[in-house]
Amino acid sequence: QDTAAFIQSFTGSHRFVLDYLIEEVLHKQPENIQNFLLRTSLLDRLCGSLCDAVLHDVSPAGEETAGQETLEYLERANLFVIPLDHERRWYRYHHLFRDLLHQQLMHKVSVEEIARVQIRASEWLEANGDIAQAFHHAIAVADVDRAARLAESAWQPMNESFQMNAWLGW
Repeated sequence: QDTAAFIQSFTGSHRFVLDYLIEEVLHKQPENIQNFLLRTSLLDRLCGSLCDAVLHDVSPAGEETAGQETLEYLERANLFVIPLDHERRWYRYHHLFRDLLHQQLMHKVSVEEIARVQIRASEWLEANGDIAQAFHHAIAVADVDRAARLAESAWQPMNESFQMNAWLGW
């Protein structure tokens, strides 16, 4: 009856969508692609070098992580990856697919491994100038020391660019 409310409430938690995405999409991928999808689901935006940093030491022995090539493969295979720029450097997952991947990650990967992925993401984002996202990844795993250091380093530039409310929100 209320189509707008249904569409608004439609998320990856709907059973039939989850079943389809798990059985027909995720489980039909090779293990290395499944690992890539699950661990990178923690990221809002993806680029090859960020994926490489996050997946460091996750790939089976002797198998190199190739973030950019994997992202391009996912796009060609229509695996719910959306390019964010014309150069196809940055991508994001479709929100329903990301929800599913994130739920699967929580069931299949240890809390310690998730924390390692979050910290690697935070380190890469900090090194590449995205302090806000680096901060959010640190907070996600309760790395208070790292989050405090990032917030302190961001205060002056955010104050000068009139982003004090965002900083106070942190």
